[in-house]
Amino acid sequence: MKQKRILKGLFLLFTVFVLSATLNAHAYAKKNITVTPAKVAKQAKKHPSIYNKYTRHYTGLNDYLDKIGKKGGGTLTVKKGTYKISNSIYVPSNVTIVFQNGVVFKKINKTGTSYKPSGSMWQLCSRSKSKKKNSVKKYNGSKNVTFKCKGKVVFDMQGIDGICIVAAHNNNIDISGITFKNMNGNHYMEINGTKNAYIHNNTFSKAKSSTLLKYYNKEAINIDLPDAKTHGLPLAWVKKDLTPCLNIRIENNIFDGNTRGIGTHKFSQNSKGENVYHTNIVIKNNVFKNIYDNAIFPLNWKDTTITDNTFTDIGLKNKKSYSSGAHAISGGGIVGMNITNNTFTNVKRNIIYFCIQQNVGPGSEYDKVKVMLTKEETEAMLNNKVVNCGDDMNDIFAGYDVLYFQGDSSRSKENAVGVNITTGMINYDFTKKPDKNK
Repeated sequence: MKQKRILKGLFLLFTVFVLSATLNAHAYAKKNITVTPAKVAKQAKKHPSIYNKYTRHYTGLNDYLDKIGKKGGGTLTVKKGTYKISNSIYVPSNVTIVFQNGVVFKKINKTGTSYKPSGSMWQLCSRSKSKKKNSVKKYNGSKNVTFKCKGKVVFDMQGIDGICIVAAHNNNIDISGITFKNMNGNHYMEINGTKNAYIHNNTFSKAKSSTLLKYYNKEAINIDLPDAKTHGLPLAWVKKDLTPCLNIRIENNIFDGNTRGIGTHKFSQNSKGENVYHTNIVIKNNVFKNIYDNAIFPLNWKDTTITDNTFTDIGLKNKKSYSSGAHAISGGGIVGMNITNNTFTNVKRNIIYFCIQQNVGPGSEYDKVKVMLTKEETEAMLNNKVVNCGDDMNDIFAGYDVLYFQGDSSRSKENAVGVNITTGMINYDFTKKPDKNK
């Protein structure tokens, strides 16, 4: 009798184990989904009220990502083909999207319905939260999100004014291997109030020609924070809580034909009037070429490293007269800046130029931001290579590869610091005529 009870107990345990394994396997299968354009369209047919040739791909992809999100995460594998996207695709936490060779995502500007198309293609936010105002704050949005490409993968904005990938209030994102095309009047990527982002091995190709001429401050990668005063990322679900970017690594990318490569075009200050800094930004081993304005424009950045990059043909067609334009690296609000081991070729003006900056338009009520560089950081800039680059428009400050203004950071002889990399000379006192032969 006792033996029967033991056997019965073992049988029950075995049954529970098998059932549990079956359920886990079933759940696991739901977490890992592979799609084609046809499969995505078939899934979208479950929503007949909005299904048509314009909406089918974004609708089907959102359905699959919702399923993965409800299971706590997983992998969506996107197979070869063209996916036409009228409205945003929302990505929840713990999701890896693997794009196979030959995948093309095209932004389109029609829905065939009463609602308008979106400006963005991707938003790193769960779809449920995207419908609620101020639902995401600090770094509590989608986390552990990866876009991984196997072969050639293209995200084509097709000249539509919008942002290809919006990353706001995220933590731990990894985006690599994408060729971005046809930006117009905005950015390829918006990294906003996000920490621990790794952007690598992508190609950010030419923006629309009118964008280069009209929107001189439109970066391929915009590093920003959510601020109602500056109109920083006006999406309803994004809480405007002044969360800065932290630990951003941008490595092994190509920026070719953009207005600006990487940068920030508005800065923010808290209720006490203190600067809010984007901190620990690393820009390494990238190629910047044929850039209309500045390759990199740091604004309220702290503890930044810019190293092992190449800059070629920067600002050559830029006819704007403002002093911060047509440099390889320019900006303000600088605290801690390590710029070493880069190569600069054919830059219209100084390769590096920092001075006082002020927001134009929204956010102009904030105090101007200054430049704070140490002598050690200045001397380290000698460890760069310069070939056929220009200098300042004013003869007073001419003859220097690097020019910045300390103190109150306004353009004056009292504030100026100049570095001539070829001769190894650093001038800390423009009130005296320097001996450039030393």
